[in-house]
Parts: sequence; C-alpha cells; structure tokens
Amino acid sequence: MKQLLLLRHAKSSWDDPGLDDFDRPLAERGVKAARSIGRELAARGWLPDLALVSPALRTRDTWRLVAAELPVQPRIAFIKALYDA
Repeated sequence: MKQLLLLRHAKSSWDDPGLDDFDRPLAERGVKAARSIGRELAARGWLPDLALVSPALRTRDTWRLVAAELPVQPRIAFIKALYDA
C-alpha cells in the first residue's frame, strides 16, 4: 500500500533579518533535528520512493540532511509551487 509522509523543514535561522525568506538557512537546532529525523525514518523503515521538495534553502538543506541518514536515496523533485503553497 502506498503511504504519504509529510515532513516540514527543520528549524530555520532568523540570525539575519535582512535575508529573503526563500534564502533562510537552518539553525543549528534544525541541523541536528533533520539528522535525527532521518535516522528515525530509517529505523522505522519509512523509506520514500520519491521526495517532493521546495527549492527554498531551508527545505533543500533539511532534505539533504534527512536523506544522508537513509540507506537508499529516493528520487527527488524540487517543485517551486510547494514554496508558494
């Protein structure tokens, strides 16, 4: 059976209030959390076939850190409409 897993980006940094929202990086807390979520997904066997990711910096970085913890890399598609949703 197919399953849908929704994952929000990890905690973003507000250290630079002049940055455009699209370009905000992850906070250190977010980096740690993203890695932890990746490990948890792998431990539970929740391994996606396809990841649809917003092209915003914090979402790309979240996915990169999550995916680094997975035993198999899924296909990935960056979809601008996800950022605008």
